[in-house]
Amino acid sequence: MQPTAIVMNMFYTGLGIARSLGEKGVPVIGLTARRGYGNHSRYARTVDCPDSRESPDALLAFLLKLAGELKQHAVLFPTRDDDVVFLTRFREQLEPHYSLVVPSNAATTICLDKWQTYLCATQAQVETPKCWLIQDEEDLLRAAAELRYPCVLKPLAAHHWRQGRNWAIVGERKAIAIESRQELEFEYEAIAHADKRALLQELVPGDDDCLLVMACYIDRNFRLGGAFMIQKLAQEPVGFGTGCVLQTVHRPELAAPTLRLLAQMKFNGIAEVEYKWDRAAGSYKLIEVNPRPWDQHRLGRACGVDVIYLAYCDHAGLPVPACEASASTWKWIADDSFFMAVLRSLWRRDGRYRTLLRLAGGKRIYGIWSLRDPVPFLAHMAGSLIPLLAGAAIKRFFSLFGSRRLPVISKGDSAV
Repeated sequence: MQPTAIVMNMFYTGLGIARSLGEKGVPVIGLTARRGYGNHSRYARTVDCPDSRESPDALLAFLLKLAGELKQHAVLFPTRDDDVVFLTRFREQLEPHYSLVVPSNAATTICLDKWQTYLCATQAQVETPKCWLIQDEEDLLRAAAELRYPCVLKPLAAHHWRQGRNWAIVGERKAIAIESRQELEFEYEAIAHADKRALLQELVPGDDDCLLVMACYIDRNFRLGGAFMIQKLAQEPVGFGTGCVLQTVHRPELAAPTLRLLAQMKFNGIAEVEYKWDRAAGSYKLIEVNPRPWDQHRLGRACGVDVIYLAYCDHAGLPVPACEASASTWKWIADDSFFMAVLRSLWRRDGRYRTLLRLAGGKRIYGIWSLRDPVPFLAHMAGSLIPLLAGAAIKRFFSLFGSRRLPVISKGDSAV
């Protein structure tokens, strides 16, 4: 019997992992701290458990107990930065029972810390926007004397901004575009209540379609197992959002800097290495390195390089299949956010829906919908999308008619 795969959280990323492995006959257990659409997949047996961000010690105890119930080592996949932090923190306790699909602690630290990523890229001679490390107000003032606007204010480690109340404090933003020194000081004062540490980065000009990714798997012997490239076509929200429509592309020029950077890190595992094309400089600039599976990894299976299955085979001690990306173009669509973006555009009458519909054309797969595994999408419709639309419709109704008052009839104005 093939070793069990354990997937931490069952949203876009986890649901995609369950499908990639379940379609191959691999037994999958999906861990879930919150009820969601992925819990209804036919390809995984879901189990309620503590959350890696909120209750790491309780989750450790849960996983050690689960290990005693399994007959052999399981392969454990993270789906969020918080999961990676958890696995790194408890690696010594977990590795006797699980094979962890994460890089070494040293490589993980470099990937999750944007300043360390910048320094490593500089050492590997990989082009990157200029960055400044901000740890307090004095660092901010020194950087402000050098940088040019616009620039970008980012968390030093993305998961810090999502802990506790921090996500509300930073306005639920992954990054903040800055147009002036006054705006920089204002925004830093606000986000400092969540974390004084931050990264200032030159803004590489260009639309969302200038963002490209090299996705790859580096095996445990530090050899390239397979790679494919992706271009972002649309994000929600525009500029600093999450990928909404993406497509596979052929950009072989990304391979050399990516492999050079990962070698500098001594990285092995699943990597999503993001760049932005700088038209003025005529080069790709490194944005970040993601050391785990990410939302759109199913594009790899569509184009012939399933990094999830490659990682599973490597960690399960099974023969790793040879693979090469096909030349055909596939698109991945975040069906829930895509649908809402189209509705918002129709509501605002701004015409963006036409662009989104055009970008979504061609051979495509979806984050939630699957003909072979339809129940997660139906569950999402019933549990989230329909109530959301109903609430929006009611809110709109009262905004249009709630302020209209019926005429007041006094006793002297009787209709009799």
